[in-house]
Parts: sequence; structure tokens; C-alpha cells
Amino acid sequence: MQEIIRMLAHAPLLYDDGQHIQVQDYLEGLEVELTHDIRRAANEIFEWGVKACRRFTDVLAYEQLQDVLGLQAELWQEGVLTLRDWMEWLKQIGEGQRALPVYNFEAILGDLPEGYMIHDFHDELQVRLEQDVTNVWANEERSRLYETIGVQGRV
Repeated sequence: MQEIIRMLAHAPLLYDDGQHIQVQDYLEGLEVELTHDIRRAANEIFEWGVKACRRFTDVLAYEQLQDVLGLQAELWQEGVLTLRDWMEWLKQIGEGQRALPVYNFEAILGDLPEGYMIHDFHDELQVRLEQDVTNVWANEERSRLYETIGVQGRV
């Protein structure tokens, strides 16, 4: 499963936009041989990935999707995001029932380096919480971020 998740998060990085990625592109990037049942499950997951990618024709929105997928993969590995919740989020994104998180990072944090994105914001929140676990703002922002990327029942 870890290899499938790695491809889900990284295959979109090979494209400038989501209009050309296909399930086969994900499958060809796998470094392990899949059994028949696992291959069927992977196909379904990758179909959801393709649908999600197709929704974002704008370069910046597509980059944001890539960034969110990378963060989700990290949170899945850490046990913060369940596979079930992530796949539900992915299906909803692909079907247009959910939107990507929207932030004005400069208004929130001030002057930032070019290319600052959601994953960077998550890292900033984590640093602040490591310094002070009771930081109300960081806890609220992390909870809000987690909700928008599919994390259920976790602060």
C-alpha cells in the first residue's frame, strides 16, 4: 500500500497540469508487482487521482493539489490521516464536492518566500506547536487545515 500511496502523491508532479495524466502513468511508476486484487484497488485509487487532477486546469491550482497530496501522504504515514478518509476526500475532490484549502498566507504570516504553500504552512504550524503545545491560533489553524484535507476526528 505504501508504494501505491507514494505514486498517488508523486505521479502528478511529472505533469505541468492534470489534463494528461492517466491511470497507466501511476501504474507504470510502481516499483512493485501487484497481485490481481491489489491491482484492482490501485486502479480505483488512481482513477480517483486522475479525476482530481482533471479538475485543476489552472497551473497554480494544480500545484496546490500536488502540494496537498504530498502533505496527505506524509500525514498518512504519520497515522494522522486514515486511508479511508483520504480516499473519501480524493473522491469528493474529483467529483467537485470539495474544494482545495484557500489561504492568503501573506495576510496571515506576513512576508513569505516565493512559492510558499500549504505544506509549508503545515510545517510552520507544527513548529509553533512544538514550541508551545497550547498555542491557540496554531491549534485552530491546524484543525481547520486538517478538516479541509480530509483528516477526521483529529486535533
